[in-house]
Amino acid sequence: MLLSTYRLQPMKFSEIREKLDYFVKLGITHLYLSPVLKARPGSTHGYDVVDHSVINEELGGEEEYRKLISEAKRKGLGIVQDIVPNHMAVHHTNWRLMDVLKKGKESKYYSYFDFYEEEKIRIPILGDRNFKITYVNNEPYIDYYGNLFPINEESKKYLNDINALLKNQHYELVDWKDYPSYRRFFNVNELIAVRQEIDWVFEESHKKILSFDVDAFRVDHIDGLFDPEKYLRKLKSRSGKMIFVEKILSFGEKLRWDFIEGTTGYDFLNYSNLLFTDNEEKMTEIYRKILDVDLERLIVETKKKIIDSMFKHDIERIAKMLGVTYDELKEFLSCLKVYRTYITEEDRRDEEIVKQCSPKVYEAMKKNVKAFMKLQQYMPAVFAKAYEDTVLFIYNRLISLNEVGSDLRYYSIPCEEFHKFNLSRVGSLSFNATSTHDTKFSEDVRMRISAISEIPDEWEKKVNEWHEILSPSIDKNDEYRLYQTLVGSFEGFTEEYKERLKNHMRKALREAKVHTDWVNPNEEYENKVLSLIDRMFENQRFKESFLEFEEKIDKMGKIKSLSLLTLKVTSPGVADFYQGLENFRYLLTDPDNRRPVTFGEIPEKYSEELFDSGKIKAYVTRVLLNLRKEMGDFFINSSYKPLSLPKGLCGYIRGDKVLVIVKTLTYATKEVEIDGEYTDVITGERVRGKVKVDKLPLVLVK
Repeated sequence: MLLSTYRLQPMKFSEIREKLDYFVKLGITHLYLSPVLKARPGSTHGYDVVDHSVINEELGGEEEYRKLISEAKRKGLGIVQDIVPNHMAVHHTNWRLMDVLKKGKESKYYSYFDFYEEEKIRIPILGDRNFKITYVNNEPYIDYYGNLFPINEESKKYLNDINALLKNQHYELVDWKDYPSYRRFFNVNELIAVRQEIDWVFEESHKKILSFDVDAFRVDHIDGLFDPEKYLRKLKSRSGKMIFVEKILSFGEKLRWDFIEGTTGYDFLNYSNLLFTDNEEKMTEIYRKILDVDLERLIVETKKKIIDSMFKHDIERIAKMLGVTYDELKEFLSCLKVYRTYITEEDRRDEEIVKQCSPKVYEAMKKNVKAFMKLQQYMPAVFAKAYEDTVLFIYNRLISLNEVGSDLRYYSIPCEEFHKFNLSRVGSLSFNATSTHDTKFSEDVRMRISAISEIPDEWEKKVNEWHEILSPSIDKNDEYRLYQTLVGSFEGFTEEYKERLKNHMRKALREAKVHTDWVNPNEEYENKVLSLIDRMFENQRFKESFLEFEEKIDKMGKIKSLSLLTLKVTSPGVADFYQGLENFRYLLTDPDNRRPVTFGEIPEKYSEELFDSGKIKAYVTRVLLNLRKEMGDFFINSSYKPLSLPKGLCGYIRGDKVLVIVKTLTYATKEVEIDGEYTDVITGERVRGKVKVDKLPLVLVK
C-alpha cells in the first residue's frame, strides 16, 4: 500500500540496498527513484537519457536494478520509478540520434526526435572552431572538445579538409548562442525532444523500463508532450501501474486526468508553505523601500523578454503555422496565467482561456488545432523560464515564498483555506511534497526565512545594521536576498558553507538576469557580491550581530519545520520525503540540494535532549510515519474535520480518532482545550483537558 515515499537522487543500486533497513525503520513504504536508464556519462541526475534500452551501468546495471527491486519488495518496500519521456541528451552515446546525424532524413530515427523541417539539423555548440578527427572502433568522428559527431559515408573523402567535411554533413554545428532546429527541454540545447505521440516511438522508448516489476511511475515534465492525455492513457494501459505526474497546478486548478493517481505534490507544498508567514503589510512596506515594482507587470514583461531572448525562433515558426504575427503570439503567451492549456481536436475545455487572452489566436487555433498543440508544448517552457527561473530571483519580498508552483500574488493563507484544499484531496494519492530536487530551497530553509515575517521590526533593524557594517556596493535587492539566504541556510561561518553560499548567489544573480546572466556573465558585478560574502565571514561585528539574530530564527524555524512535517504526514495524500530531510537540512538550489546524504541513527525514544542534538525531526518523522504505516490508508481516506483554533494554530480531526494541532506562527497561544482523552504519540503521554502546543506539534490518538 502506497502511504509514503522517499525520494533518492542517483545512487548505486547496491548502496540503496544497504540502506533498505533504514527506510523500513523510518516508516517509509515506497522508494522514489530518480531516472535509471542510461544517461550521459557522469550524469548527476539522470534526466539526460541517452539510451531507452539500457539500465545505467554507472548505477549498477540491469542485474543490480532487479536485485534492488526484489530485495526492497522482500522488506515490504515498493518502488516508484521516475521516467523521462520528453527529451534525451544530445551526446555521442545517444546512438539513435547519432544514426540521424549520420544518415539524415533517411534514418529510421529521424521521426523519433522533434526536428523542425529544415534542410540541416542545426546544433548550437561552438565557441571556437577547434576541431579534430577521432577514431572510435575504426570509425572517424568529428571531435569538438570531446563531443563526437558522426561522419556520413559520402564525406569521408574530406577527412583532411575540416571545412569541406563539415559542409557535407546532414547537420550543422553553429555558435552555442544560436538556436537549434529541434524542440528542446525548455531552452537547453543539450536536451533534444522526443516525439512520444508516435506509437512506435512510445513502444521503443518504454519497452525496457516497463519490463520491471515496479509499483508506480512518476512522469517527468508531462506538459512538454504533444498530447499529455493520450500519452498517459497509453502508459496506464501498457504498464497497469500507478501513475503520478510532475505537474504545476495554479491555485484552484484541478488535475484534469482522473484516470491516474495524482501529482508529485507542488500544490501541497505551496498551500502548506503559505500557512507559515505573517505581517504581510509590514514585510511589503520594508521591501518597497528596496524595490518598488508592480509584480503583475514584472511577470508579463519578463515573459516577453524570455520569448525574445530564448524562444524567438520557435515562436516565429509556430506563428507562421497559425497564421498570426510573432508579436500577437508573444502577447498571448505573456497573458496566460496557467502553466499550459490542453486543447486537442477532441478536447476544447480550455478554449475560453485562449479566447480571453487573444481572440485572434483563438480564431487561429480553431482553424489549425495541430499547430496550436505544438504551441502548447512551449507554454511551460516560457512560463518556467520567465517565472520560476527569473521572477522568483528578482522579487525578494520574502524568498521562502519563491517556490516552484508558487504564486507570488499570495503572501499567506488562513488555515481555513488549507482545510478546503485538504478536504478536496481526501481519498487522493497525490503526493504531499515539501521539498524536491527542483525546489529553490529545502523546507527547513524556507521555514527559517518565514520566521523572519514574525519579527519584521527586528528584521528591518538588523538589515539596516548589517548594511551599515558592511557598506555593500551592490544592488540593494541582491543584498536583501543575500541576507535572507544567509539566515535561511546558515550552517556556520565555515569555508565549505561559504563556497556553497557563493555558488548559490552566483546562480541566483544569473537567473535574475538583471546585472548578469548565463549568456553574458558580468564577472565584475558577480565578484562584488562574492567579495561581500567574504567580508560577512570575516567581519567580527557583523558575525556577532548576525549570530544573535540567527539563534532566535533557528529555534523558530525548527518549530515551523516540525509543524510542516506533521501536516505532511497527517493530511490526505501520500507523505513524500526528499532524501535526508527526515533531519534538519539546509539546502540551496540545485545542484546544492543533490549533496550526498549521511544516514544516521534514528532516535527510539523521546527526550528534551533531541532538540539540542538536532535529532528531533528524525524522531518525529519515524513516529508519525510508523503510525501512518500501522493505520494503513487511514490518513488517505478517513474523514477530515477542521478545528476552529486561534491565529497561528492549525488543526483537524481525522476519522474521529486522530487529533492534529500544529503551530504555524511560533508566538501563537501555547494551550488549547480538547474533548476526551488521548495519547500523544510523540511524547507517549496521556492527555486530556488543557494541552500544551509549544515546541512540538500535537498528534493525539484515542
